[in-house]
Amino acid sequence: MLEKKSLNLILLNFFISILLFYFLLNSNILHKYFVGGSQYIFGDYKAALNMVVCSQENQSLSCPEFAYGKILTFLPYSDDLKFTYDVLIPYLLILIFVFSITFSFEFKRKTNIIIFYLSLFNPSTLLLIERLNLDILIFISIFIFAFNKIFLINWIILINLVLLKIYPIILTLIIFYENQKRNIYNSLIIFLIIFVIIIFLISKFNLLETLNAYGTESKAGYFYLFSFNHLPKFLKYSFDFNYIVSLTLLGLIFIYSVFRLCRLNNIKFINFNNNYRELILFNLGASILILSYLIYSNYYYREVFLICVFPLLLKEEFFKVKYIRYFLYFSISRYFFEYIYSYISLTDFIYYINDIRYFKSSFTSVSYLKSFFDLVLITNLSYFIYIFNKDIIIEKLLPLNKLLKN
Repeated sequence: MLEKKSLNLILLNFFISILLFYFLLNSNILHKYFVGGSQYIFGDYKAALNMVVCSQENQSLSCPEFAYGKILTFLPYSDDLKFTYDVLIPYLLILIFVFSITFSFEFKRKTNIIIFYLSLFNPSTLLLIERLNLDILIFISIFIFAFNKIFLINWIILINLVLLKIYPIILTLIIFYENQKRNIYNSLIIFLIIFVIIIFLISKFNLLETLNAYGTESKAGYFYLFSFNHLPKFLKYSFDFNYIVSLTLLGLIFIYSVFRLCRLNNIKFINFNNNYRELILFNLGASILILSYLIYSNYYYREVFLICVFPLLLKEEFFKVKYIRYFLYFSISRYFFEYIYSYISLTDFIYYINDIRYFKSSFTSVSYLKSFFDLVLITNLSYFIYIFNKDIIIEKLLPLNKLLKN
């Protein structure tokens, strides 16, 4: 049970956060200093909704290309539900989003409070909220997976997420973590059943045609980028350095850095018995972040999944580990840097000579720094995932090893 003082702090920060979001969404501050773009809010959500409406009401006409899985077309929609879809659902999603984060944080020290507000009100999260990209559904679902013990509900949500965007397939990891008492054989059977159901539904409802689109609904170019190819792109632009060569070299640096950190291992044994749900939250959020970073050219609203790692790392037994503490300080610095990156990306980034586009040196400089910070972030998250899970994986695989030996 939560202590009364802790509950009061949680509720206080929840209501403060909601009020701040409401103020920002109904002022020009977001578009002027943080996200730019259109002057209306919830653009990605409304674009998805328009696709749904068009597919249901104008089946004989050509509708805009779907940026998400066509499972959305099965949503019930009518004019009677217009207010619900246009107003109630967007603000309800934001409420659940803030609620999920607030109730997973402990407000025991200043560092926790700083990270809480920076994680909510940094430019990348603000872009997610302003656009109301459907990544917010995946984010909320991760919290459901971590704390909900009615596993069938988790599996149903998971199947629908994969049909919405392809990259949540990595969240099938939850099958191997959600029940500590479930053995590896049962986990594999459930995994295979869910996989077969997903393939069947994709085939049954002809969803394969959107496979290349959803999950990468629009690729980020040079702006608001969170991707492994961030640095190679700018090396190509600035120095005409071969893109494939720089991508390969960066990949080798990344693999070596993770391997080196794992060998050094600055984190000794930590007991997860009292933090298992937070560990699930960490694993799912970090896995999506790493997968997206390495494979896709993401707009940086996908960095929202970084929030999932903080409830575990801010626990007392983790925070006292020096290396983890330094990582948290690095994350704070990175969030502050994003304000600079975002502002320069909006106000001082481009000029033209003879109709040829050039990036200003201020923009290229912060872009190089952003790519470096992102690489450091993902390298450390990869290291943490290995260190936190290696013993659990060995224990889970032990029955299989015995079977193979026999």
